[in-house]
Formats: sequence, C-alpha cells, structure tokens
Amino acid sequence: MIEKELEQWVSEFHPTVEKEIIEVLRARVQYAILDELNYMVSNQIGTPDEVKKIVLEEITEITKESIELDDDVL
Repeated sequence: MIEKELEQWVSEFHPTVEKEIIEVLRARVQYAILDELNYMVSNQIGTPDEVKKIVLEEITEITKESIELDDDVL
C-alpha cells in the first residue's frame, strides 16, 4: 500500500551527467520539499501557508543540528 502512495507523492529525480554534485543535491532537496508541501496540502494537514511554516520550521531545526562529517571521506 505504501509503495502505491509513494509513487503518487514522491517525485523521481534523474540527474544528467552534466550536473555538478551540488546541483544534484540541491535538486533532490527541492523535490523532497515540494513533495512534502504538496502531500500535506492535498491531505488537508493545513492551509498552504500553515504547511509552509511547518516545513520551514523542520528545515530550520535540521540545519541547526550539528553536521557529522565522515572521516573516511576527508
């Protein structure tokens, strides 16, 4: 059941080889945010303005958290 809903609400993103890594990462974030906004508004979790506020608060909390670097990559 969840797989069917995922197909409906989760945008697929297929980057091209010409894209820079940062562009791909930003696009993935943008698609995820838009999917969440559309899902929440369509399911009447709140008005568009209320939903935007909720998602923005979530993003703010995520970006306030410390960033864990993978030492193997550095």
